Amino acid sequence: MHIPLTSMEQLLPFPTAEELIAKKRDAVVSLTRGHIMSVPPQATVLAALRCMAENHIGFLPVIENGALVGVLSERDCARRVLLGKLPAESTAVREIMTTRIYSVPPQAKLPECVILMHEKEIRHLPVTRGDEIIGVLSVHEVMGALIDRYERVQRRLFEERLTLLYPDPTSY
Repeated sequence: MHIPLTSMEQLLPFPTAEELIAKKRDAVVSLTRGHIMSVPPQATVLAALRCMAENHIGFLPVIENGALVGVLSERDCARRVLLGKLPAESTAVREIMTTRIYSVPPQAKLPECVILMHEKEIRHLPVTRGDEIIGVLSVHEVMGALIDRYERVQRRLFEERLTLLYPDPTSY
């Protein structure tokens, strides 16, 4: 029995933030904790920048006593340290980190992530379970997931069209 499709979500469900994190290629290594790339608030901006440069990333969660207390981006460093003429080798991350943190739970669907990132004009989105950060999604990863889903929906719609036009499987 063929069940009619009534929504795009029914055709191909959106992935969750947790599923997107699970697909990430790179194993993340921490500056301090050993599993998620992060930095403590007392670290210097220079140490954080070195960590970002060595790992080819532009964003670090700031973790203190196991809790997410802020975030640090290359943009924060450029605007607050370089333009503010602060010494990177002696300025603590705590002094320049962003403390207004937007995050999503692991079960958040892709559209929710995209909307939040767009509305808040952020490029990185921490995924948290309670106080614990389980990963970070970048705008690059979110856009890649949208493109992947779009291509899969197109293929699926083409298959559905074939089924409607040629209901007898032996005809194709």
